[in-house]
Amino acid sequence: MREIIQDFAQWLAKKSYTPPKMQYYSHIEGMEKWAAPKPMSRWIPEWYKKLPKQNVENTKSLKGQLQRNAPIGIHPDFGTDGQTIKTCPGMQDIMTTGYMVPFWSNAIITTTLDGTQVLAHTATDGSETLGADWETRSSDFTKLEMLNPDSDTVHQYLQGIGYTTEEIGDWRAFQKRPETTVHFKIHPDAQYTTMVEQLPEEWCTTLLKLETPWRICTPPGWSVLYTDPTYHFNDCLQVMPGILNTDYWHESNMFFFIKRKGIQFSVNFGDPLICHIPIKREMLPLEVRKSTEEERERDRQMFYFMNAHWSGAKAYRKFKEVFGYKQKGVCPYKKD
Repeated sequence: MREIIQDFAQWLAKKSYTPPKMQYYSHIEGMEKWAAPKPMSRWIPEWYKKLPKQNVENTKSLKGQLQRNAPIGIHPDFGTDGQTIKTCPGMQDIMTTGYMVPFWSNAIITTTLDGTQVLAHTATDGSETLGADWETRSSDFTKLEMLNPDSDTVHQYLQGIGYTTEEIGDWRAFQKRPETTVHFKIHPDAQYTTMVEQLPEEWCTTLLKLETPWRICTPPGWSVLYTDPTYHFNDCLQVMPGILNTDYWHESNMFFFIKRKGIQFSVNFGDPLICHIPIKREMLPLEVRKSTEEERERDRQMFYFMNAHWSGAKAYRKFKEVFGYKQKGVCPYKKD
């Protein structure tokens, strides 16, 4: 009877309980159409997609040995030899956790040789030197003309990523509106002098701030962890990680260090900028102790089970189901 009641409570919870959401909203009309944040599963890096589950070179070598000296072991076609990190469940999960915010404009960033000044030239704004004295603003930089939003190049690009002709027309009008201007600002290194001493020598000391058009809402008790786009290697920008309590503070600006002095690089429309991972704002108590016999027995079972399946992500995913580690049905309105 108790199991029936628990199952009914689970069913009732699914029917009557509205799950919490990660919400993005913008005051700029149309942002949700052409520059919307998306789940990280939509941003799997190309290098990871191309990576085979098995090391092809090792497989070819072993096949040759089998042909010359068989039998010497298990044929690689059975998938037990040369597994790559693509079979690692930890890699799979981190690449699909959180939400990616893409860039909503185009920008060219230029840094001085000493790394103390930055020029930001964007498609939706003019040129502006960041970090320079007022008298020398823009004096040492070459002004660059960005692509015209009405050009064939931009039109073809937008069609290539799935926009219709009508949507492209709206996008062009959107990009010319003053309220869509991209704002780059800086934090001078006087605000973090002791950190500057620890930065890699080739990094610029100016901290770049990008004001975003997005506001983030999370349920009570939930925050957002800001991190670099997971395994999207970028040799120019380094996200400054942080945590924001987005259940009551919704503004979501970004901060970057530029990793090279005296360079010029572009940040293109649609490029991944930052990863947002929702986290529950709850510190778990710390306990450090010797293992119990029950825990050692459980670990032995895990070891045997994983080995029985040649290890890998498949056994990892199946372990919870086989050993019954599932949450019992609980009424969502129950009070402790």
